[in-house]
This record gives sequence, structure tokens and C-alpha cells, in this order.
Amino acid sequence: MFTACEQDVTLSVPGDTTIDLGEDFDPKEGVDVSGADLEDVTVLWNPEFDNTVVNHYVASYTVNGETATRNIYVSADELAGSYVVVDEEDDWSSDEYTVNVVSIGEYNELRFDQWLYEDISLIEGRVEGEEVIIPNQEVYDDLFVEGTGTYDGAEQKILTIDYKIEDEGTVYEGTSTFQ
Repeated sequence: MFTACEQDVTLSVPGDTTIDLGEDFDPKEGVDVSGADLEDVTVLWNPEFDNTVVNHYVASYTVNGETATRNIYVSADELAGSYVVVDEEDDWSSDEYTVNVVSIGEYNELRFDQWLYEDISLIEGRVEGEEVIIPNQEVYDDLFVEGTGTYDGAEQKILTIDYKIEDEGTVYEGTSTFQ
């Protein structure tokens, strides 16, 4: 007579982690499983993982009925740096000027220094998925800025931001091209 013994399965995953934009990431690195093989562990992503898109990803691990989750953040830090920028509106275009982009706070927060007309400082933004978001904010008395833009995660650079400036009731709209 033979008796089969079922071995208990335990699954342990590393804690939450933040990686740089474009950095290679192996979701099974550091995963510990006993009672099953590591190759039997499945990983499901929400949203689908892409290391060239700044986002908050949730990895769900499963093996033989055991589950675990962890948060993976792809950081916007690599988008920080100095850019040569040109602003264009319907009837106006700026000369080239330099904008410094600084990573601040959370994994997806940025600050733009000396952007728009070369003299607006400390505009805060964030990267959400494939967009750069400049939430509506007052940067001087009765001067408000907001916008949305694009970036290239593989090249790790901001591309454009479509902006709207409201200055004491007058609205200016245009596009900043970052080089």
C-alpha cells in the first residue's frame, strides 16, 4: 500500500519596488517558493507591465492555489534634466531657451523650472501612463498654467506639452517642444 503525501506550498515575494524608466526587471527575481518549482509560478500584471511607461503596476503571483501581490513603480526620474525648448502659439514663437526638469516627491512627480516664456518657475507636473500632466495651478497672482504632453520612455525624454496659460482672464494656448 502506498500513501501519497501532498506537500504544502509556500510563496513569498519581495516587497514593493521602484525601478528607473527603461530598467530591466525580472518579476521572479527574489521570489521564494517551496513545495513547487519557481517556473510554475505565474505572474499577472495590472496594467500590463512596460518598463518604458511610467506607472504603478501590480504583479499578482500564483502557484498551486497560493497567491501574493506586490507593487512595482516605474519612475519618471530619468525624464529629469535640461532641455532646449521652443514655445509656439498661433501667432507667436519663442526663441530656444533652457528648461530644467527636476524629479520631486513621488515616483511620477516632476517640476519644471524656467519654463514658458522663460520666466515661469516651479511648475509642477506628473507622469501618468503615457502622458505628462500639468494640473491647473496658479504660478503667480492670477496667472494659471495647465497642460498635457508626451514623452518617449525608451529614449527617456519629454517630447511636447500642449499648454494653456490664463493671465488675468486672457488665455494663451500653445505647444512647447522639448529637445
